Amino acid sequence: MNTAAAISIGNSSIRAGRLVDGDLDETIDRPLEGMPEVVAAVEAWLADVERGERAVVLASVNRPAADALRPLLADRIGGDLVEMERDLAAPIGRGLDPESIIGVDRLLAAAAAWHEITQACIVIDAGTAVTVDFVDGEGVFQGGAILPGIGAMLRTLAASTDLLPDLEFVEPEGEPWGRNTADAMRRGVHGAVTGGVWKLVERYALAYGGFPLVVATGGDAPTLFQDDELVSRVIPDLVLKGMALAWKTATEDAES
Repeated sequence: MNTAAAISIGNSSIRAGRLVDGDLDETIDRPLEGMPEVVAAVEAWLADVERGERAVVLASVNRPAADALRPLLADRIGGDLVEMERDLAAPIGRGLDPESIIGVDRLLAAAAAWHEITQACIVIDAGTAVTVDFVDGEGVFQGGAILPGIGAMLRTLAASTDLLPDLEFVEPEGEPWGRNTADAMRRGVHGAVTGGVWKLVERYALAYGGFPLVVATGGDAPTLFQDDELVSRVIPDLVLKGMALAWKTATEDAES
């Protein structure tokens, strides 16, 4: 049994998964302050692997957090640290501008979605930011759009005004209008994200000349899109699954 670990660092959270023979097994998700807990989980997953033979695959869109994690991994885990897009490419074709630099999380989620669906698709990743990306029928990542997530919108409203409160998001229920300020804010950001996604999906479909399958992932995906008629399915851990796919492909190539 070949065991490794994958760690994905986002803007506000860190998520890790155990890779068993290249497939994603159990996972752990913590806010960035919980980084030591994630490292402890990885250490436990790899306890039966000789220190020099251990491997951790890392993907990050948060440079300070990645800089803080590397010495922890070197001290507690040892072995090889394989960084996505530096040591190992996300396994998906790209139709991007030649000089573009794109978040590795977007590429990995798209790679995992294409691998699972094998048809043109739109991938929504709902976290601190919400990305809406298009993969064509040949499995080529064509790019997409980035908009603020619900938490970022709420914080911006509070920071930019005098009377609007700083509050956490709770999914609106009942009638469509808010009868108090907090409820109105929550309904506003919910409508802004879901409505923005709908508009982008329509534009992508029109440009493509067909309606691709729409999938969603990310921490806020269940809240925003679980029952959305436009979204075919919510798939947890697409970024980690993309890392598992990249690692499995690289491992198989090395053994062949």
